[in-house]
Amino acid sequence: MEQYERIGPPADEALAYLMSMRQALGITRIADITGLDRVGIPVVQATRPFSFSNAVAQGKGASLARAAISAILESAEGFFAERIEYFDVVHGSAKSLEIPSGRYETWLREPALADWRDKETAWVSAENLLSGSCEFVPLELVHTAYLVPPSPCDGIFTPTTTGLAAALDETDAVTHGILECVERDAIARALKTHGFLQHERIDPATIDDARVLTLLDELARKDMIVGLWLAPSPVGLPVIWCHLMESNPRETALLNLPADGSAAAFDPAAAVVQAIHEAAQARLAAISGARDDITRASYPKYPDWQLIAAHRQLITGGRKDVSFASQPAYRAAAGETLLRSLLTRLEESGICAVYLVRLNTSPWNRLSAVRIIIPQLYPLVE
Repeated sequence: MEQYERIGPPADEALAYLMSMRQALGITRIADITGLDRVGIPVVQATRPFSFSNAVAQGKGASLARAAISAILESAEGFFAERIEYFDVVHGSAKSLEIPSGRYETWLREPALADWRDKETAWVSAENLLSGSCEFVPLELVHTAYLVPPSPCDGIFTPTTTGLAAALDETDAVTHGILECVERDAIARALKTHGFLQHERIDPATIDDARVLTLLDELARKDMIVGLWLAPSPVGLPVIWCHLMESNPRETALLNLPADGSAAAFDPAAAVVQAIHEAAQARLAAISGARDDITRASYPKYPDWQLIAAHRQLITGGRKDVSFASQPAYRAAAGETLLRSLLTRLEESGICAVYLVRLNTSPWNRLSAVRIIIPQLYPLVE
């Protein structure tokens, strides 16, 4: 299975380095919450109480060390994106800065301001990885300082963490950020597609990858049912959406509601594994109750048991129209790196801009934190 292997030092070395900076990042607690659920996929939470967005970050991985690395990196990327004082900001309107018409319309808040191009706002310089040119992107699509009251320059664009990534290697961070943009766009398209869940489910009988089959067997032994859907991506990379539920009676289930996760990868099998891991992480977010973006609405006093039963039926007995075996893996062109081939694929699919904003990570110059913005791809607004 060809998949994207994260670049950088061995897990133990990376974790030791990240643990040494946790206090300066404001991380007060790193917790292994795997045992709260029966699934068994390692999940770790990192708590940063003075965060300007989510105070609790989560990470998952094939091992506890990798899950801890994932959690700390997620918390760290938010920390660096909050430091607005480190950005070189330019103030002006889209019209005065000659931002191409149509470039950011997909990312406008609803209801969109008719005269938004005339409104002065904050911009930062970004590198277009397709052309090599430096262009302006809205600061609102880069920072994560979600304050009350908000900055006077906020309010035009949809705030999101999509494309935010940190790693101990810049190529790794950039690749991770691009894949997240592709993933969120595909899920946004799926949500806009009438009847998507009824028509784009993967037939489990067509799965021929040993790693995926082993993982599905392990989940079945733990009374978990898995639904997998192929989400539509104009880029052509496999994007998998996973729904994970318990098959236990509601009296003994830890969590009756379905949990979902999604992933984009170079290989459909890798995307399936990552999406399942993401869904397992989402289950633990709900079970632990620690995430500050999960409100009381997620825990109804009187669950809609008919809706829950219908969703379980959708997973176990619904149509299975998509063949997993027919989904191609994405290979790097001869002589090219995966990142360069990925950028070529984006350009061939009609994308004209892939913006890279390098976040200031001083004094930890060994760490790379980036924000990737691909304006032509949809944001995922939940």
